[in-house]
Amino acid sequence: MSTKPILLVDDEVKVLYSLSRSLSEEEFDDIKIAQNGQEAFEIIKNTPDLALIVSDYHMPGMTGIELLAQVRQNSPDVTRILLTGAADLEMALESINKGNIFRFLLKPCSAETFIAAIKDGLRQNELIRAERELLSKTLSGSIKVMVDILAVLSPDIFSQASRLRNLARDLAIELHLENQAWEIELAALLSQIGAVTMPHHILERWKKSELLTESEEKMIMSIPKMGKLLIKNIPRLENIAEAVGYQNCTYNGQAAIGAPVADDIPLIARILKVIVDFDRLLERSYNPSVAFRTMLVHQSEYDPNILTAFRFTILHIDSQSSFKVSGVLKGEKEIFVEGIKLGMILSRDVIDKNGILIVSKDTVITDVLRYKLFNYFRSQAILEPVYIESTF
Repeated sequence: MSTKPILLVDDEVKVLYSLSRSLSEEEFDDIKIAQNGQEAFEIIKNTPDLALIVSDYHMPGMTGIELLAQVRQNSPDVTRILLTGAADLEMALESINKGNIFRFLLKPCSAETFIAAIKDGLRQNELIRAERELLSKTLSGSIKVMVDILAVLSPDIFSQASRLRNLARDLAIELHLENQAWEIELAALLSQIGAVTMPHHILERWKKSELLTESEEKMIMSIPKMGKLLIKNIPRLENIAEAVGYQNCTYNGQAAIGAPVADDIPLIARILKVIVDFDRLLERSYNPSVAFRTMLVHQSEYDPNILTAFRFTILHIDSQSSFKVSGVLKGEKEIFVEGIKLGMILSRDVIDKNGILIVSKDTVITDVLRYKLFNYFRSQAILEPVYIESTF
């Protein structure tokens, strides 16, 4: 039978041979072996669909518990089984707490017990992957509706959210957080959703760095809290809601009394702190280098590892501010509103006759946005042409 890959790790060749033979006799046809943690990591790196790992406890260089704990962190969907001859209760508890072990098997382990554990582990892996796929599709649909509404009601907030999402994606790659990328991107996309509860004129004054009253300042500072309240009731978005709520926390603790500090701040919240502050400075300075140097003046407010990674990320960032140009630029083309199709990407902001933003640049055209542009054009509120990326 065809099965997902299984990795066996043991420094004793005889044990590896015995376990492999037991699996082969049950027609498991994708078995990989390693004699230490380093070999195991190399195999895991090159086997993205790995379903299950069985590791011995006593190995040179790295124990099985340390190996499985690393696997849990880097490949959380992989089912983890520990096999050992040391029937030690304390070690067993340690393995469960550190590696979140699915099954704990003692040597000598009968073939029947071993095969049963493998089959149970593979079923566990299938359930986890199926649940993640279902969750991904359900969330994608739900978030698409929220984003479409945000794009229509508050194009300026949506424009910022889109920029933050792109920054978050690049930073997640730089930090090697690919497994958490969807959460990081989604948190960035929804990080400013609390702003929809704010009076528009106060938001505009705040963005222009105008002086606010004490009550207005409190309203602005409540945007993360409002965002958390809007998100927290969505199933499986609890971590994202928490990150959005804590996005203003400073690493050095110069935030609200009682707020978490340093590494007690959720990782995604620490990422949001960096990219949100950068984006706000970028809007005011129109220069990524100037914006980043300004952040360095207050670098103690940020996680140093994230800030260092972000330094490399912004080397690839073009100015993301809205701009007006005459003529068609390289990489874009002009088009009439009636010719707009689903999936096209705007290369410039669409602004009405009064200079008010209708749809921001980098927006992907959806049914809702296409209908909105048609309505604005028919009411003669916007002028043609509009500009889209020429890659479409």
